[in-house]
Amino acid sequence: MKIFKYLKSAVLVAIIGLSWSCNNDFLETAPTDALPSDDVFNSIVTAQSALTGAYDQLSTYYFEGMWTTLMSDVMGEDVMINSVDNWNWFVSVYQLNVLPTYTYVENPWGVAYKVIFEANKIIENASLIPDATEEEKEKLEGEAKVIRAYSMLKLIQMYAPAYSADKEVLGILNANKVINYDDEDFPRATVEEIYLQIESDLLSAIDLLPQYTNKGFFDKRAAQAVLARTYLDMEEWEKARDMATEAHKDMELMTINEMYSGFNYRNRETIFTIAYTADDNPIYMSLPSFYWPEAGYSSVRANDEFVKMFTTSDYRSAFFLKEEQIDPDRYLILKFAHNGSVGNAERISIRASEMHLIEAECEAELGNYTDAREALYTVQSARIANVGKSTKSGQELIDEILIERRKELFGEGLRWNDIKRRQQHFKREGDHWARFDFGPEDEDYYRFTLPIPQSEIDTNSKITDNEQNKGY
Repeated sequence: MKIFKYLKSAVLVAIIGLSWSCNNDFLETAPTDALPSDDVFNSIVTAQSALTGAYDQLSTYYFEGMWTTLMSDVMGEDVMINSVDNWNWFVSVYQLNVLPTYTYVENPWGVAYKVIFEANKIIENASLIPDATEEEKEKLEGEAKVIRAYSMLKLIQMYAPAYSADKEVLGILNANKVINYDDEDFPRATVEEIYLQIESDLLSAIDLLPQYTNKGFFDKRAAQAVLARTYLDMEEWEKARDMATEAHKDMELMTINEMYSGFNYRNRETIFTIAYTADDNPIYMSLPSFYWPEAGYSSVRANDEFVKMFTTSDYRSAFFLKEEQIDPDRYLILKFAHNGSVGNAERISIRASEMHLIEAECEAELGNYTDAREALYTVQSARIANVGKSTKSGQELIDEILIERRKELFGEGLRWNDIKRRQQHFKREGDHWARFDFGPEDEDYYRFTLPIPQSEIDTNSKITDNEQNKGY
């Protein structure tokens, strides 16, 4: 596999300070400012620095720092990229019109496997660190396994059909070990094989990790939350419910004032957050740069039909604003603010509200309607004034929960996968300037799966052009 071969001799260390260009040159050579892997695991200090390096790469704007999050929502029906004054950023993504050579396809794949490479080195060497305690070794291994699982889950959601649609189809590379330049490439594994790898990593991590107070690192609760997402994709309703319940246990939801603060810093319901600053990412390559009405690109807008879903008693309706001087035609979004200065922010990646909604969805699918209504009410009562508890059951209750997911979690990088995993009909209405109307039975549904990057096909001896994803 391309990335693993060229990075065989080094684990990247964040404290050295890496910079990324906007092209793919970083895939071609080992960095000159990295520590040799033999030295990295000679002490707990340098090994922990390697772990920090993996987190740093996870948060880069090409991956979870911004791109994959923003892409997930503009590929849906609730938000859009402006058709003008946005320097063409993410337009092809919004139009569901990408090709295997596009940067939106190449870069998330490349960075994700770079993160996975770093995690693999830590997983395979943590137990060998001579001056580390058993607790420190377990912490390193556990966090690295969550990093690997988190990255693989994002990749399989983006580059393969949904598990619920076809778990036997080819997915991504199961890069679960370190390989050297002369080793064989990784072939594409089936969707099911990838999900089983993710499950295995997370179950192991849950046993290895304690609970932390610093939510910028993966802990036991975060591992349970990622596993809840994994089981949700697999439609393992009981397992997803149980993991989501454990993940939100003893957590309070954010207050209205915390919600209005701009989703730019961790709060009481944060399970995991990705922090990035202007030092980590270019100033304008940040989530608030695209969402916030000023100081950045400010090119993401809310669809008018989506805004209509929010009643005046819903506190979240205040996230939407029409401002004549900025955009007289479409709704601005006030959910994601800068933190002090342009380019500084935190992206709350996993929070308790999502876990309650996973619990609600699973209980409804299991026919436990009373429990499902209770879990749904936990979120609704915190967001809507004087709301009553739902009286629905069956598919009507499931639909209500899924609508609540859209309202509560919009802009947080989940919509694209929700459409795919539920095999929902996709229709854009209202003020969208690129419209679609198709379902899983239609040929156009392939658009919800990205192509395998052409650079991977060209350099991986185990993948041929004939194995490219459907539609490309």
